[in-house]
Amino acid sequence: MRKIYFLALGFLFGLVSFAQSTITLTSVHFPVSGDTLRYTNATVASVGNYTQTGANFVWDFSSLVYNSQDRRDFVPSSQTPYFFYFLSLTEFGEKVAASLGAGPLVINDYYNFYKKQTSPLNAYIADGSGMTFSSVPVPNYYSNKDELYVFPLSYPKYDSTTFKFSTVSNSLIPITYSKSGYRVSKVDGFGSVTTPYGTANCIRFVTTQYSQDTIKNTIVPFPLGFANYQRSYQWLTATSKIPFLEVSGSLVGNNFTPTSVRYRDSYQNPAGIHENIDLSAIELYPNPGKDKLWLNFTRKGEFLVEILDLSGKNIKSGSFNSENMGQSIDIIDLSSAVYIIKVTEKQKTYFYKFIKE
Repeated sequence: MRKIYFLALGFLFGLVSFAQSTITLTSVHFPVSGDTLRYTNATVASVGNYTQTGANFVWDFSSLVYNSQDRRDFVPSSQTPYFFYFLSLTEFGEKVAASLGAGPLVINDYYNFYKKQTSPLNAYIADGSGMTFSSVPVPNYYSNKDELYVFPLSYPKYDSTTFKFSTVSNSLIPITYSKSGYRVSKVDGFGSVTTPYGTANCIRFVTTQYSQDTIKNTIVPFPLGFANYQRSYQWLTATSKIPFLEVSGSLVGNNFTPTSVRYRDSYQNPAGIHENIDLSAIELYPNPGKDKLWLNFTRKGEFLVEILDLSGKNIKSGSFNSENMGQSIDIIDLSSAVYIIKVTEKQKTYFYKFIKE
């Protein structure tokens, strides 16, 4: 009887120990140069309650609704246009945009640069950015680095760090941007998280940037300053490298408004359709588009063009003759999302991805 009692006590102790266990993350669990990591953007309305947290908590976001997919590519600084400005062997870049802005204020090849450091803090930091303006590569630096993650990360943990960043100021650049402030980060829960990608053990990490931003340009003779408060709820795991799930947005006072929901994923094709890269029959532009999808047929013949949603449902369609000029499909009534353009030419069918802004 006594033996059974001790066995039961040991079993109960094991359950309690398991329930109270949490993972600990270090720099090895975060992206490095050469990583290509895919994620899915979900509709914000589908995220449900993301604020609940606690010890040994179970988060279920399995009902997230697919919107689009993208990936994060982390490349050595030597493979970017800004190699001579970010020479550290531990430095790597992530291309954020091919182009930003409009008119005379267009910048190209915008990269963020990161590295892992051990001093003065053991942290994963934002080190600077690179952009090309009028074909001239321009580096921009944090004079006070932004520590995005301070290691080790485990439950519970609280950190507060400062940062300061500014773009260069010279005659080539008609506008300058700077920001300074502080970041408050905390691990406020642990447990398991489920998304359409799967289930994993995690810690819940919340980071808030409190920044005062300033913009100067050659048109307005005085600087324009504004508060820029951003918050991100992240579920971090030992295998995903980027957040398993991330809900981010803006903070005004105590009111947080989520603007982005994305989760770690593998390649998904919800419609079961394989996109073609053969454009020998038709050109579609602009992509992304807002009002009209213009069609330029490069071969003679009759074509059926259909717009499908990601479930494969036909949204609208039309028949076109390649000899007619200036042909288009109105898309202004479509919701902002990813669609599939199905083009049928005699016995051949082509599929293309299209983004409605």
